[in-house]
Amino acid sequence: MPRPHQIEIPEIETERLVLRGFTDADLPDFTDLRADPEVIRFMPGGEVLAPFAREIALGRIKRYRKEWSRGFGVWAIEERRTGAMIGYAGLEPGDGAGPSRGVELMYVLARSAWGTGYGREAAGACLDFAFDRLGLDRVAALTAEENLASRRVLQVIGMRCLGRVEYNGFQVLGFEMAPADRVAAGAK
Repeated sequence: MPRPHQIEIPEIETERLVLRGFTDADLPDFTDLRADPEVIRFMPGGEVLAPFAREIALGRIKRYRKEWSRGFGVWAIEERRTGAMIGYAGLEPGDGAGPSRGVELMYVLARSAWGTGYGREAAGACLDFAFDRLGLDRVAALTAEENLASRRVLQVIGMRCLGRVEYNGFQVLGFEMAPADRVAAGAK
């Protein structure tokens, strides 16, 4: 049972993954993710911020824990077979404008997890939580147009591409999904 000042973070198990709250023990793996030039290549600020990976990881872990007070947030992704923290995924509030209004789906995986289907599995679990547990009527996602793997994940889970949009000064592709889209895509 959480202490009064702690926020309870739901845990989700999929076939091969556990989406769980971050722990202090995740800091080394999170730091490695934020320092890997291939992983951060499509993130705003990307490689410029790599030297600050530990500070960013520490700040994000604290922020992600705290943000669950609103009823949704970002989970650490743990591989069930090994117990390794291989990325993070979840739901964040959008900026309120354009394709990112409302709630945004996000996910980042370690290079060792690329090509395994874990991105689809984690993103799908996040959408299940958004629609089935939170009752949201829409979830958005943004990705760099050049990030073909991320685009493919979003398409496979049934999100609809809205085309190019500007987000924080960057040109990205916007995607969205409503509960009816999830059913039509055969994902639920």
